[in-house]
Amino acid sequence: MNILNLQGILLFFCAFLNLLLAFFLWKRSKRRKDIFWLSITALFSGLYAIFCGGVYFFWQPESIASVLWYRSTWLGVLMLPPFVLFTYYFVGKIKRIKLKALFLYLGAVLIGYFAFTTNLFLKSVHLKYPHISGIAGPLDVVGRFYILICLIIGLTLLLREYSKSKGYKKLQIKYFITGVIIYALAGIVFTVIMPLFTGESAYYGYTAYFSLIWMMLTTYAILKYRLMDIRFIIGRGIIYLFSFAVVIILGFLLIFLNQRLFRPVSFNFIGPLIIVISILLFQSIFRSFEKIASKYFYYTFYSYQPVLNDLSRRLTQFLDLDKLSSLIVNTLLNTMKLDRTVVLLRESGNGDYQIQKNIGFREENGISLVKDNFLTQYLEKTQKPLLYEELSLIIRDTISKKERRKLEKLRENMKRIEAVLCLPLFTEEKIVGMIVLGNKVSGDPYSKQDIELLTSLANQASIALQNAKLYSEVKSFNKKLEKEVEERTKELREAYEELKKLDKAKSEFVSIASHQLRTPLTAVKGYISMILEGTYGKMPEKVKKPLENIYLYNERLIKLVNDLLNISRIEAGRMEMKLKRSSIEEIISSVVEELKNEAKNKGIYLKWEKAKKPLPKILIDKDKIRQVIMNIIDNAIRYTEKGGVTINLKSQISSQSIRIIVKDTGMGLTKYELSKMFESFSRGTAGTRLYTEGVGLGLYVAKKFVWMHDGEIRAESKGKGKGSTFYIELPIK
Repeated sequence: MNILNLQGILLFFCAFLNLLLAFFLWKRSKRRKDIFWLSITALFSGLYAIFCGGVYFFWQPESIASVLWYRSTWLGVLMLPPFVLFTYYFVGKIKRIKLKALFLYLGAVLIGYFAFTTNLFLKSVHLKYPHISGIAGPLDVVGRFYILICLIIGLTLLLREYSKSKGYKKLQIKYFITGVIIYALAGIVFTVIMPLFTGESAYYGYTAYFSLIWMMLTTYAILKYRLMDIRFIIGRGIIYLFSFAVVIILGFLLIFLNQRLFRPVSFNFIGPLIIVISILLFQSIFRSFEKIASKYFYYTFYSYQPVLNDLSRRLTQFLDLDKLSSLIVNTLLNTMKLDRTVVLLRESGNGDYQIQKNIGFREENGISLVKDNFLTQYLEKTQKPLLYEELSLIIRDTISKKERRKLEKLRENMKRIEAVLCLPLFTEEKIVGMIVLGNKVSGDPYSKQDIELLTSLANQASIALQNAKLYSEVKSFNKKLEKEVEERTKELREAYEELKKLDKAKSEFVSIASHQLRTPLTAVKGYISMILEGTYGKMPEKVKKPLENIYLYNERLIKLVNDLLNISRIEAGRMEMKLKRSSIEEIISSVVEELKNEAKNKGIYLKWEKAKKPLPKILIDKDKIRQVIMNIIDNAIRYTEKGGVTINLKSQISSQSIRIIVKDTGMGLTKYELSKMFESFSRGTAGTRLYTEGVGLGLYVAKKFVWMHDGEIRAESKGKGKGSTFYIELPIK
C-alpha cells in the first residue's frame, strides 16, 4: 500500500467519526435547533473528509475522475452555514435568522456549484509527491474569503457568549470553541494562506485531519462534559508533579551536601536513607501544595469518600439543630469553596419552609424559591438535584405550557438571587428540607463528581437534620410542658393553701358548733331523763312514748356531735391520747351489755365468744377504743335483719397483736362499697335504706382512732346478702 492510499484511508476514518458524531447529535436534536445544526455541520464535515480521502485513494494521473474528486472538496463549504446557524441558536440570537440562513446557503451553494462544474475555482490537478496539488482558478480567492467570513462570524458569537457565561455553559463553550479554533486555524493555514502564497493547494486535504480534534472536543463539551473534571485532573496532576519535583530536588541536594563533606558517607548507606526520607516527606509536601492551591487558586482537591466518612462521623455527634446546620454548611463551603448557601427546613404541619442556616443569601431571597409549592413538587417528582444551568434544557424539553411558564419563572428567580443548585433533602421520598447553593468562588461549574458528592451528603444530612428537628421539637415541647406543669403546680399549690385555709375554717366551725350544740343537747337529755323517771311527778302514758322517741333522737344528735367534734380535733391535730393499760375483754363486755337490748328488740342474737385464756392488758386510750368497738358492733346490729352478730377476740403471736373480729349475717357489701367503707360521709346502699338517720362518720372516726394506736381496721364481705366481717388489730405494747 503506497502512501497516497494510506492518506486516503486515514481521511476516510476521520470521515467515519464525523458522520458518527452527526448521527449521534441528530438522534438527540428533538426540539433542539442548536444541536440539529451542529449535527448538519458534522455531516458536511464528514462529507468533506470523504471527498479529501477520495482524492488520495482514487488518484489517477491526468484523469477526469481525480479532477472531479478534487473539485468536490469545495463542497465542504456547505458545512459553514450550519456552523454559523448553530452559533446563532446556541447564543440565543435568532432574530431574522431565516434571512441570514438564506444568504449563507446561497453563497455556499453557488461556490460549491461553480467550483464543481467549472474551472473558475480549480484549473488542474497534478501529483507533487507525496501530495496532490491543485492549480487555483480566478474565483478561488472569493471562496477563501467566504470561508474566512463564516469562521469570523461564528467565532465572534462564541467568544462573546463565553465572556458572559458561567458554570457548565462556559465550560461547554470553552471546549467547543477550542475544537473550532483548531479546525478553523488548520483550514485557514492549509486552504487560505498557503494557496495564496504558493498558487496551488498541495496541503488542502490536511484540514480534514483536524476535524477529528474538533469532533472529540465537541462531543465532550456537548454531551459528556461531566464525565470527568479536567481541571481537577490537571490541577491534581500539577500538584503531584510539583511534589515529585521538590522531593527529587531535596534528594539531589542531600547527595550534593554529602559529597561536600570532608568524609562523604557511602552511597550504599545514604541512598536508601534518602529514599526513606523522600517517601516520608512526599505526603506532607503534597498536602502543603494542595492547601496553597486551594487557598490561592480555589482548587478543591477533596476526596469523595473521606469527606463522606468525616461528615457521617461528625453528624452523629450533634442533636442540636443549629450546630448540625452549621456543620453541614461549613462542610459545603470549605469542601467546594462556595460563595453562599442556605439550609431550609420544612414544617411538618403546614409545609412552610424556615431558614435554619444562611450564609451569603439575603433572607427574603433565600425563602423566595419555596414560597409556592412548584419547586417542592418538581423535586419530589424528579427525585434529584436541580441545576440552574440545566433549566434551559428542561424548559425546552417540557411539553406542558403551564409547567414551562413555572419553570421559566423559577429560572428567573434563581438567576436574580444567584442560586445555582437546589439540593433537596428527602425522607421516604418526601422533601423535609432543601439546601440552596450559590456559585463556586473559582467560577467553575458543578461537575458530575460534585453532584454525586452533594447527593450523598444530602441523603445523610436529611436523616441527621430530621432527627435533630424531632429532638428540638421534643425538647421545646418538654420546656413548654415543664412551664405548664410549673404554672399548674403553682395554681394547685395556691389552691391547696386556700383549701387548707377553708378546711381549717371548716374544722374550727365544726368544733365551735359541736361545743355549742353539746351543752343544750346534754341539758335536753338530762331533763327528759328526769321526766321519764318521774322526778317531776307522774307522767301520763300517752306522753311517755313521744318522750322516749325524743330521748333517742337526742342521743343520736349527741353521737353525731361527738363524731363531728372528734373529726375536727383529728384533722386539726388537737386530739389528745390518754393512754393506760386496759383490758380489751372488759371493754367488749361493757359494749355488749349496753347493746344486748337493742339486738333483742330486733330479734337477732349477739354472741360474745371470749378467749380461752385471759389476754394481756394493752396500752390504749380506753374511751376511744370503746367508741371504735361500739361503732362496729352497733353498725352490725343495725344492718342485720336475720341471724345475728358474733364477736371474737384472738391473740396474734406472729404479729404481736390482739385481733377483734365482728361477724354479722346482715346485708353484706359490694367491692365498691368495701373500697369506700372507711371514708367520711360514705354509706352503702343498705345503710341508706335501713338506717336513714346515719351520716357515714362512725367508721371513719373508728379508722382514725385505730390508726392513732398504730393498729389496722378492715372489712370483708362475699357480696350482697352474705354478711360482713370487720377486723380490728391493736398492737400489744
